[in-house]
Amino acid sequence: MAELHNPHDTLFRALLSDPGRARDFLRDHLPNTIAGQLADAPPEIVEGGFVDEALAGSQSDLLMKVALTSGTDAFVYVLAEHKSTPDPALPLQLASYMVRIWKRYAGTGTARLRALPPIIPVVVYHGAEPWTVPDSLRDMIATDDPDLAFLPGAGYILRNLRAMEIDALSRNAALRAGFITLRQEALAFLAEIAGSLPEGTDLRRQVLEYVLRVYNVDLDALRTTLRTGGHNELEALMGTIAETLLEQGEVRGLARGEARGLARGEARGLARGKAEGEAKGKAETLGRLLERRFGPLPRDIETRIAAAEPDRVEAWLDAVLDAPDLAAVFAEGRPH
Repeated sequence: MAELHNPHDTLFRALLSDPGRARDFLRDHLPNTIAGQLADAPPEIVEGGFVDEALAGSQSDLLMKVALTSGTDAFVYVLAEHKSTPDPALPLQLASYMVRIWKRYAGTGTARLRALPPIIPVVVYHGAEPWTVPDSLRDMIATDDPDLAFLPGAGYILRNLRAMEIDALSRNAALRAGFITLRQEALAFLAEIAGSLPEGTDLRRQVLEYVLRVYNVDLDALRTTLRTGGHNELEALMGTIAETLLEQGEVRGLARGEARGLARGEARGLARGKAEGEAKGKAETLGRLLERRFGPLPRDIETRIAAAEPDRVEAWLDAVLDAPDLAAVFAEGRPH
């Protein structure tokens, strides 16, 4: 994890950037009238995105080129809506993205402008609130006269992951596991997810990373759950990911209380609350990492951590990853 991106975008792309999983997604989620026109060849992932920069934190997109049984090609544009509540402006945004795709495809070629390929728009939503967005731009235009409703796009295909039965999410076990994770239900289906994502795969790590970054999860409780369920490899992987997230400054999800407090502080712009939340979170995370490496901590060390200034805690966090023993972490003369 050289660079941390939006966790929703990271998992979404990990799920669908594989051509095999992308093909299974299209077969599972496109209407039969469209899926039946797809050739057997897996879709080709087209590089680049079309989401507005201001919306990049709440939307992800993926463009696929698919071969049709007619011998021609089409595009499938998948837009993932990551907001917890649906955005009523989405049909308008989607239409603008489709126009951008056609413009990029056509370039300066007149011939291409006269033969634009079909674009099949698919919206994937995993928010908690019901979907209340209009089905198309036509429903947003204030007229009942069809002669006045000129549209750049007629509609889109909605796949509301929260509203679907688990078995309907996908016939592909890895895709189903990823979608369950996006629905915030990974802990309830932990055994299925562990069995669907083989050990050592990138997607297995990415799913667990998503849980640690997005879920309000207690690390100790999750570790106990994994150990009780016999998922020892996942338990070890969890520790590795947690340490990496800490190194890169990602503390959300590593402990329930401070993560919630930090999120509220950021939302309200409370700089003081954010600083206190970060300090508390780093102190508690330091304690967990020390216990993981060196065993139960002496009472005087716990007291020393609790009373330390933030810059000193930062210095100890830097030291804990490579110190040979507990004493080395707290050695006098170490820069802080």
